[in-house]
Amino acid sequence: MLLKLKDYERIYRAINSIIKNEDADPSISCIFFSAYGSYILSKHYKIDATPKAGLAAYHIGFNNDAILFGEEHEGSITGERDAFHCWVEADGWVIDFMSPAFPQLKNINSPITSKMFQKPLSEMASSISGLRKSGDFYLESTPISTAKHMQVLSRSMAYSDLAEICAQWYKKPPKKIPRTIAVGDAKGNKNPVHLIGNPVVGAW
Repeated sequence: MLLKLKDYERIYRAINSIIKNEDADPSISCIFFSAYGSYILSKHYKIDATPKAGLAAYHIGFNNDAILFGEEHEGSITGERDAFHCWVEADGWVIDFMSPAFPQLKNINSPITSKMFQKPLSEMASSISGLRKSGDFYLESTPISTAKHMQVLSRSMAYSDLAEICAQWYKKPPKKIPRTIAVGDAKGNKNPVHLIGNPVVGAW
């Protein structure tokens, strides 16, 4: 395991708080969770982490329910178009810093709790149909999808600034993380951003 639950939760909350301050919906902000999460892992843990994008499916239990990030196109399921997901891959592990926001996803019929998603890539199912139990997953990233969705971050210098703010705010346990951080707005004013996020209870 690369991250302990407390470390993971802090990273999620730092990114989640900045996203919320920008009036974005955390449940559809996988690009930022993966990019900023990778940056924090690189800066604070010296881990060679890479954001990935494409098709993703997660088994969440209950009545054999699954979350699918992808869409049907020309007879197959793909994550290269409008429906996609982003995650982090590092040292043979997959980490999804957006998973605590899964309860806020639209069209989720079963009640789910906010959990950490961190799994060895070697445990990935061979296909979507191979998802059998809670925590099973299938990911299919492509260079096309990753380049397409990550290029959003290059459209504004503000996105790089926000990544740096997340990394500056984050503190590795046992150090205390500040409950607030000052973030400048478009008018140059400094406004306090509070550390917020769903309580992360266990892991998938």
